[in-house]
Amino acid sequence: MNFRGKKTLLVLSGGVEAVEGIRIAKQMGLDVVVCDINPRAPGRALADWFICADIYNPVDVASKVLRFAKKRRIDGVITIASDAVRAVAEVAELLRLPGISRSTAFVTTDKFIMKKVLAQKGVPVPGFASVGSVDEIREKIRAFERAVIKPVDSRGARGVIRVTPQEDLEEAFSRAIRHSPSKRLIIEEWLDGAQISAEALVIRGRVYLCGIADRNYSRLKETYPYVIEDGGETPSRFSPRIDESIREVLQDTADAIEIEDGVIKADIVLREGSPVIIEVASRLSGGFFSTITIPLVYGINITGMAILLALGLKVTPPDKLRPVCYQANRFIFTGPGTVTKIIAPEVEELPDYVKHLNIGVKEGDQLEEITDHTKRRGSVLVCADSRKEAIERAELLIRKIRIEVDTAKTQTRMCRM
Repeated sequence: MNFRGKKTLLVLSGGVEAVEGIRIAKQMGLDVVVCDINPRAPGRALADWFICADIYNPVDVASKVLRFAKKRRIDGVITIASDAVRAVAEVAELLRLPGISRSTAFVTTDKFIMKKVLAQKGVPVPGFASVGSVDEIREKIRAFERAVIKPVDSRGARGVIRVTPQEDLEEAFSRAIRHSPSKRLIIEEWLDGAQISAEALVIRGRVYLCGIADRNYSRLKETYPYVIEDGGETPSRFSPRIDESIREVLQDTADAIEIEDGVIKADIVLREGSPVIIEVASRLSGGFFSTITIPLVYGINITGMAILLALGLKVTPPDKLRPVCYQANRFIFTGPGTVTKIIAPEVEELPDYVKHLNIGVKEGDQLEEITDHTKRRGSVLVCADSRKEAIERAELLIRKIRIEVDTAKTQTRMCRM
């Protein structure tokens, strides 16, 4: 997958989860421009050029990229492990590059419009409604025994709150609305059932499945009312039985949101064994699923293939899913407070089956309550020859990491507020 002639790829995001994707682009022989609002973004060290811009502000990105493109030709644009698809579509249209349309980017970054479009096209989704006030939540929640409210335009589980008619809906509304730039919420039915992540390539309109994972929500009681995932396992325990039904619902979804070439990722609940789409994105996933897990478990370089599509080049579709190992990942959780001590294995001491270990906090940090995915304290990712062994390895490694937190200062600050 190496190029004889140099091409230049623009990557929107230089965060820690994008680093492996940037490395893949460099291994393909590409020159890479990284764009991120953080001038110290980890991905900058691997880049040939760096643009400092807010990747969630398409106007900011477009103006700075256009200035850069007058000096250096850009051949493709992609985002890795971020939801900056509106900026991707803006740049693609501005520079006449391959990529998703502005319409597709809009649909996949507005949760209400997304659900509406999918429902109109017959794609199974939970019951849902738009809500803009506490009174509207009280009215709409009558249709659901249990529900979840969330901002239509946020990410990383920010502002996602589980609710029932008996709870303090004013407090739930307040918590959710503060995370919505547009001050708009959606309420949707809470579905019981196994939760699945699926990711696929779309090549000339056809969906090719690249990975299916089980999502671990074993901490739901602990983190209530917030909906916090604690990793998962790949391949799904339901594979290969559900593979074709997942592919079919992703095909219907890709058709509905009009993706011709690119990536589609979906959060899915199995309701009575049938897939229901909770959310869909038109980008490569985070959580190292696209950059580490899928290549590790299935031998599919989905990131490299997505890069080829972003460059408008030919891609050979992946074969049917054939897992060669099992993967498990888990996150580090602590209470709020001041980090006083961190104990963790040295990187050089880790066994080969540890494919990733990240501790995202340091001594002295002031930690908030874990209310969304961005506030988890770190993660581990391992592989094994069986699901059971992979889970055991991940959980053993997590137990070897100790982050000591002093809650006294946090409690004092709260009392003074």
